[in-house]
Amino acid sequence: MAVRTYCSRGVWYALRALTKLGVLRYLTFSVRAMIMGRKVRVPVMQGHGPGALSVGEPWGHALYTPLLDSFPGTFIDVGVNLGQTLTRVRITHPDLPYLGFEPNPICVQYSRELVRLNGFRDSPIVPAGLADRDGVVDLVMNNDDLTDSGASIVQDFRPGLKVLHRVTVTVLRFTSVERDLHIGKLGVVKIDVEGAEREVLLSMEQRISSDRPAIVLEILPVGRPEHTDRLRRQQDIEAFFARLDYRMVRIHNKGASTRLERMAAPIGIHNDQQLANFVVLPAERCEEMLPLLDRAIAQQ
Repeated sequence: MAVRTYCSRGVWYALRALTKLGVLRYLTFSVRAMIMGRKVRVPVMQGHGPGALSVGEPWGHALYTPLLDSFPGTFIDVGVNLGQTLTRVRITHPDLPYLGFEPNPICVQYSRELVRLNGFRDSPIVPAGLADRDGVVDLVMNNDDLTDSGASIVQDFRPGLKVLHRVTVTVLRFTSVERDLHIGKLGVVKIDVEGAEREVLLSMEQRISSDRPAIVLEILPVGRPEHTDRLRRQQDIEAFFARLDYRMVRIHNKGASTRLERMAAPIGIHNDQQLANFVVLPAERCEEMLPLLDRAIAQQ
């Protein structure tokens, strides 16, 4: 199946050819892309960046606009990676308060260059991960790409896979960041942190409870019953949302079309990556928001 891209096919194949020749890692330039109807300059820095040109999670284009319109406030982007969500937010809401968190130093450098190239206003990125403690941890990569979107601060999150890189990174509690940065009321929180969702949520619990933001997050499948740590983490997340009176809605991304699936039962054990993304809403906003989100998804 051909990869869907934001750039022309010619540019995409040229990038692939340069990668195979081993040349791309020596080059730095930008590529013209069309994202959500807007021209965007996507940096390619010493081989890093082609991943930002492939169309990933297209449902995000449809969902973020109604969520951002309905939940005004600061957008918290936990797991910036190559700035894919940052770009969407700045295209649709250029003046919305934004704060990103990213522990991978290469991704931080890349995303800051993305901000500079496109003149995105007020898009600060904290060079740290969010967790339930302040400290330093290993960012573990099972992929040779040093911007690996699957990198995790959860040790042995993918048992059996060879660890190719370990990078020592900083993690902070949300309350520690608040002491030095003015963070207004939370509007929407995006969490994509490869297994560390529980720690992020616990770090932000007080503000989530008081501000009642919408939350978009990925919870990777447990896979098998013997993955007890993954299952415990998933159950802790479900208990967290139940405690704060939030409702989980799965972004059902299988088959010919995407739809939103109301969760009538726990997530359970499965191994389908297409069922790993969720919109989580305050219970008091569900009746209002779900029809809006259904329509947005249907029209994508």
